[in-house]
Amino acid sequence: MHIKLSNAPCSWGIEFADNPANPSWQTVLDEIAGAGFKATELGPLNYLPTEQAALASALDSRGLELIAGTIFKHLHDASRRQEILDYTRATCEVLKPQQGNYMVIIDHVSSPRTDEAGQQETATRLDDAQWREMMVTIRQVAEICQEYAVTPVLHPHAGTYIEYRDEVDRAMAELDADLVKLCIDTGHCTYAGIDPAELIRTYGERVAYIHFKDIQAPVLENVVKDGIDFYTAIGQGVFCPLGQGCVDFDAVRESLDSIGYQGWITVEQDVDPTKDNSALENARESREFIERSILEKGLAEA
Repeated sequence: MHIKLSNAPCSWGIEFADNPANPSWQTVLDEIAGAGFKATELGPLNYLPTEQAALASALDSRGLELIAGTIFKHLHDASRRQEILDYTRATCEVLKPQQGNYMVIIDHVSSPRTDEAGQQETATRLDDAQWREMMVTIRQVAEICQEYAVTPVLHPHAGTYIEYRDEVDRAMAELDADLVKLCIDTGHCTYAGIDPAELIRTYGERVAYIHFKDIQAPVLENVVKDGIDFYTAIGQGVFCPLGQGCVDFDAVRESLDSIGYQGWITVEQDVDPTKDNSALENARESREFIERSILEKGLAEA
């Protein structure tokens, strides 16, 4: 089986396009290519150029493909639905000319769940009416994506209302498998107490896209115990280069092999852009880990 490797602007701390602490998009693309990756995600809309020719030139000159966009919005807030749908369509308009394959759909980190990340037993849950409205929004987002032949993939994420295993299972049960696929992020799974290797096996063919992320167990233990919010946890280094944390990538590789996974794996390491993150060095280290510990043991890079 064959995989293809990419990275994403979030590994340089890009969560919001207008954050003045962001490094330039030119630097981010230069360093993604310089670390040996052949593709990138779009990141938040309006961070990378959105005009078709300008974006194509920026990517082509660095030997990069564009593989995915992201809807990181308050999916649980029905009052924002039209804004989310408009953003989805605008993102698809950028992805489609570049043959971007996926739309990663993530509920936005928000209070009180951001303070309850990793706290499965006590975290605040949506009531049934709120949950139903969130499912309506996700379905409508996915339908727009399919208009553009972009595959919508739901991404469970720490500090959101789709984080824990019961929420993942409920969403997968209620969303049509032909409409919404699954993106499994190894770091966010671990943050939420989910075994990513088991989740891959459970959902099999519905797993359409993968994020490789590693997590430092001592930092995770402390932030969960102390009720530290998700973004502060990022600043404390809860995520780390691949192979330096507690994710069992041997088990993940075996699960991907068992389902015959063919496609993209995007390396991510969420960081605080105000800090000195050594993002280029970290991205290289993560790629070298994949070559040493993943590709040489079964998965092959396309």
